[in-house]
Amino acid sequence: MSTNTMHIVAVTTSLSEDSTTLKLTDRVLASAALAGESVGIDVTTDVINVRSLATALTDMTLTGFRSEALEQAFATIAAADAIVTVAPVYKAAPVGLHTLFWQLVDDRALSRKPVLIASTGGTARHSLAGDAVLRPMLSYLKGIVVPTTVFAATDDWGTVEGGRALTARIRQAGEELVSLTATIIGAGNDDFAEVADPDSHAGAGANATRGTSSVHRGIVDEFDPANVTPFAQLLEG
Repeated sequence: MSTNTMHIVAVTTSLSEDSTTLKLTDRVLASAALAGESVGIDVTTDVINVRSLATALTDMTLTGFRSEALEQAFATIAAADAIVTVAPVYKAAPVGLHTLFWQLVDDRALSRKPVLIASTGGTARHSLAGDAVLRPMLSYLKGIVVPTTVFAATDDWGTVEGGRALTARIRQAGEELVSLTATIIGAGNDDFAEVADPDSHAGAGANATRGTSSVHRGIVDEFDPANVTPFAQLLEG
């Protein structure tokens, strides 16, 4: 049966009240909601901050006992249509509190659920940390991890160029998450409409001459020659 609603739950480990991890979580959820709107899907969201479950997770590790707060968090995940996981990276790995949460959740908690991996860190050198650590773990939990991961370094928040690149990654990953989830739960329209992007209007005419597939789907094809950055340009830094 077709549905026009989708519920996405974000599991984030924000270690402060105003962290970049929490900001990235909000932006990813907003992007997913916008992607859902473009295909007629009403996206609702919840956020689980693992920081508030730190004591409960430690107690469960040592005693095997689940607190009421943990039971509620696990139930929220089980009821979700899709998951977003966001964690800060320390010393080349997502913070241990975040991975502990996923180690203690039920083995099939993510069965047939699309999952988007996002993380934050000081430099781009940590950009693959979330992928390397969390993708195998989430796959073990039967989650379906979308191809694009989102990493936000300090420069992504402080420069115009970095901000544009981060926005593009968030948009790409959000559309992949919504598109895959819609396919699984039978939601939305047949065509994945292009999400409005302030930078896209200037190139609308050029885009019309490209293959119609990527335009209709609203997802950037990273293997399209038109979207590949020349190697000489990469060498310029």
